[in-house]
Amino acid sequence: MRRDLSELLERTFDLLVVGAGIQGACIAWDACLRGLTVALVDRGDFGAATSANSLGIVHGGLRYLARGDLPRMLDSIRERSALLRIAPGLVEPLPVLVPTYHSGKGRAAFRTALLLNDLISRARNRELPPEYAIPDGRLISRSECLRLFPWFPPHGLTGGALWYDGRLRHPERLTLSFVRSAAERGAVPVNYLRVDRILVRNRQATGVQVTDLAQGNQFEVKARSVVVAAGPWTESLISGTLGRAPAAITAGQALAVNIRIDRVLSSVAIGARSHTGPDMDPVGGGQRYLFAAPQPGSTVLGTWYAPAAESRATPAQGSANLLQEFNQACPGLELSAADVAGSQWGWLRLKGNTERGRSMALAERPRILNHGTNGVRHLFSVEPVKYTTARSVAERVVDRVFSDMGRPAPPCRTAEVPLAPAGTDGAVTASAVRRAVLEEMALKLGDIVFRRSNMGNALRLDREAVTQIARMAGAELGWDTMRQGAEVDEVMNRTQHPVAIEEPVG
Repeated sequence: MRRDLSELLERTFDLLVVGAGIQGACIAWDACLRGLTVALVDRGDFGAATSANSLGIVHGGLRYLARGDLPRMLDSIRERSALLRIAPGLVEPLPVLVPTYHSGKGRAAFRTALLLNDLISRARNRELPPEYAIPDGRLISRSECLRLFPWFPPHGLTGGALWYDGRLRHPERLTLSFVRSAAERGAVPVNYLRVDRILVRNRQATGVQVTDLAQGNQFEVKARSVVVAAGPWTESLISGTLGRAPAAITAGQALAVNIRIDRVLSSVAIGARSHTGPDMDPVGGGQRYLFAAPQPGSTVLGTWYAPAAESRATPAQGSANLLQEFNQACPGLELSAADVAGSQWGWLRLKGNTERGRSMALAERPRILNHGTNGVRHLFSVEPVKYTTARSVAERVVDRVFSDMGRPAPPCRTAEVPLAPAGTDGAVTASAVRRAVLEEMALKLGDIVFRRSNMGNALRLDREAVTQIARMAGAELGWDTMRQGAEVDEVMNRTQHPVAIEEPVG
């Protein structure tokens, strides 16, 4: 997978995907497997923006059971199994614990929910090796519950409900695996390539005009169909093409924040009832749940969000509020700002007037649009809502592309075909850095540290180690000592401040 811009100039692609987060990467992979020629471009690095802001839990849809949303539950179950099947090195089973109490939904309700969940998902372990199989859920005693997480409020506590979902060991590398898999099947992915405008001729999308942010040159990429999957920046790219005034990036969006604590709070993921906020109850009842997901040496807490229009919608305020919510939900935990090793944030779509429920709640359903109805044919946009279901959303998008082409859609195979490995699990050696640069398009030090290796999972990056990697990367990329120092500063600053995801990734 080499960054060769000449490949974008030599032909007209069947499909051009704008945005190489998890959604765009899944679309490119699906389209390649079905025989389309594909280009995939992104203003930043692959999976570096909103897709990187993940709690790391592949939810299997238990929360949709009490709502009676069986189709969405089944979709989540299928996608959890698919990710375990095609990326077993990057996705693994994760136990999840929620406490039960005398008041509210008690053990009987959870017992029924777990039994129904196991029944509905009885085919969940098809073609999975035993070590990646999802066990049945069960109720546990009060003492076992407090042993696993001693900070649950003890008054009225009767025990806990324990079930299994999936854990993303490294969301950025999983996104990169989709990109690399597509490249191995003939796709042409290019990062750090900004889309300036979508090309339209005779009211048909014919490609995009781009600027190479690495070299500064501009050129056009031709395609018979264009899909914009640029997350929160999708609407601003589409608006100009359709002759509408570009909407602000934050219009209709919420700021979502996750934080990482520098210790492991529990060996299982836990759900704790918050005293504030919207409905996120895994088994219904109108109670919002906060989640804590264990990672090696740390715990990721999430998720806090607020509509962008609100004054409190800042990363710093979100981190502070999330800490406060966890301390209220888990007396005795007493987390402080000193415990926060890092935080991530990004923009998520609100329901607005396109879905039932509160307009200021987070959107729950993906939005896939064929803009031929607005006068520009062969132009599509997709705004997903979950990392977990990006593969199935991509399947629907590619089906529509084939329909628009007037061609029968070949069967989708992305739930079965294993992904190519990407990045490295081991030490960041000179050979690993060379491979990241020459074979995985790493152009910045942060690309290597955070997305081509597991080094970014370290709680406190060692500046000398980062500097050594900068020297190795500089030898491959031609950086002088000043550039190396600037790259090191950028990486170290990211580990000390919230991850700012504020520029378009198209």
